[in-house]
Amino acid sequence: MRQLMILEVSQKQAYIFESTRLSDNVERSEEICWVTDPDYFKAVAKQSGLEFDKEKNLVYSGGGHTVLEFEDRESAKKFAYAVSSRVRREFPELEYFIKITEYKNGPDDNPGSNLFELSKQLEKKKSVRAASFHQGTFGVEENETNLRRPKPDVPVPDRIARKKENEYVPAGYVMPKKLEDLGVSKDDSSFIAVVHIDGNGMGKRVQNLRSSIEKAEWNEYKKTLKNFSDTIDSDFKTAFRGMLDEIADQIGDLKDKGLKLEEHVFPVRKLILAGDDVCFVTEGRIGLEAARIFIEKLSELENAVDHRKYTACAGVAIVHQKYPFYKAYELSEMLCSNSKRFLAALDPSDENAGTKGCAIDWHIEFGEIIDDLSDMRQKYATSDGGTLELRPYLIRADKDLWDKEKLRRYSAFKRLVTLLQNKQETFAEDKKEESRKQEIYARGKIKELRGVLKEGEKATEYYMQSSLMDPLDLDVFEDRDQKKQLDSIGTGRGLERRTFQEINGKKHSLYFDAIEMLDTFISLDGKGA
Repeated sequence: MRQLMILEVSQKQAYIFESTRLSDNVERSEEICWVTDPDYFKAVAKQSGLEFDKEKNLVYSGGGHTVLEFEDRESAKKFAYAVSSRVRREFPELEYFIKITEYKNGPDDNPGSNLFELSKQLEKKKSVRAASFHQGTFGVEENETNLRRPKPDVPVPDRIARKKENEYVPAGYVMPKKLEDLGVSKDDSSFIAVVHIDGNGMGKRVQNLRSSIEKAEWNEYKKTLKNFSDTIDSDFKTAFRGMLDEIADQIGDLKDKGLKLEEHVFPVRKLILAGDDVCFVTEGRIGLEAARIFIEKLSELENAVDHRKYTACAGVAIVHQKYPFYKAYELSEMLCSNSKRFLAALDPSDENAGTKGCAIDWHIEFGEIIDDLSDMRQKYATSDGGTLELRPYLIRADKDLWDKEKLRRYSAFKRLVTLLQNKQETFAEDKKEESRKQEIYARGKIKELRGVLKEGEKATEYYMQSSLMDPLDLDVFEDRDQKKQLDSIGTGRGLERRTFQEINGKKHSLYFDAIEMLDTFISLDGKGA
């Protein structure tokens, strides 16, 4: 009787980010991919005197796990023992789960119900595990500096050689091995950005696909699932490569704007790129734009199996280079989840609102470690009961959602921060003199405004009136031409416009997000822009 087997690595992020070294994080991410790769299974089977054929045994690989099939239970059990014992010896810190169920052919059974039962049994097994932790140290071992635990000294003489992934890097560049290589500068910016991106509604898409083929024969069913999973993986990798290429076209400009890149070192490094789960690290000032480019590249693609385009949300944790890497990743996950909630809440009457757009949220952490995003956002409360932040922002959306949200658009935020960073040409009366560039607003005045914003709406309006700072909020958010905005700066025109906007019963500052990012944002506008 046919047997189904599911193999899954649990606690992936804890394993990947246990090390404080970037090259180790990349290596550990690849190890997780390796132990669920059909080539690894084939090598294990060969060393154990068993048979494994990718075409015959692989059902699909995706969603963080791999599903296999075997002709009988004895073959499945022997293979499970061979793989689990091998993984335990070669990668002792990995949590590796395997569950086997019998394929049922009853009148009420179908391929989908069998796979659902397999996943259900795996979750049950994970919930009753004896412990999710083990003895860390006995206090007498030599510690590994980068792993914060005892140094391993258990050689595996017959270790299976891992197939090295050909990590894509734009021509003429090499990937950074240390966070310091990303282009951070002690003088200008010592921040890095950890970016987490997750596809929207992918679980629902899998359910819909399964429903559409529930009457198909097993072989056709598994072929469709495998093609769907492979296509998702390929499309997300294509979007990632497209993002890298677009950034590569602007390396010269980035160096001019302050990135301290060593020769041929690229300012982005992939950490996780498996299916619709993406995580990468960049120099802090390009994190938002890198996320935006990835999402735009992805949303242009259409899945060849269900013929639907992709949407995704991003969370960007901008932290100091020495900030605990695992905490930065956790923060990026929380921010990504917050983006998804924001998107779904734009139209509560539409259960599919969360798949009709792409959103982004971010947080700049200056050193304090807080475990909850809502606690972090409490620090942004104003004295009059409002809040400083306006984010998350829409990157793009279907027309109905886009028209509903006219303020919280990433394009408006980008225009505002770029405008505040901008320099105007000022010509002397004597035209023989060279023109000079001056800041639209002095940095000191803008930083002073940041402190005033904390006091609330009225204090902000009084300050802007006395400083002749033209409220740019509606000009920017109504998508007017930037030249007209520049012409009105410093005149005091538009002072009747509000500096805070009420959303869902709470007033939000229209300026703070841009002011906070002033020194931590570099625009990526495309080659020759």
